[in-house]
Amino acid sequence: MMGVGKATAFGLFAMFPGAILSLIGYILIGSPETWENTQYIACYGPFFGSIALGVWLGIRTEGDVELET
Repeated sequence: MMGVGKATAFGLFAMFPGAILSLIGYILIGSPETWENTQYIACYGPFFGSIALGVWLGIRTEGDVELET
């Protein structure tokens, strides 16, 4: 159950760089005043992609981790 909490936390923290990347993508495509379908990839792709990457990093297991004494 701890993996779900870690995945959620990683996904939430990944929203912040995703929002910055989406803003950069919006600026790179020229900041158009009217919305077109081609803008979905530039604006929503980095945001949801970074959240998915954060969740994936939170879900993956590190294998058998043992403490050294």
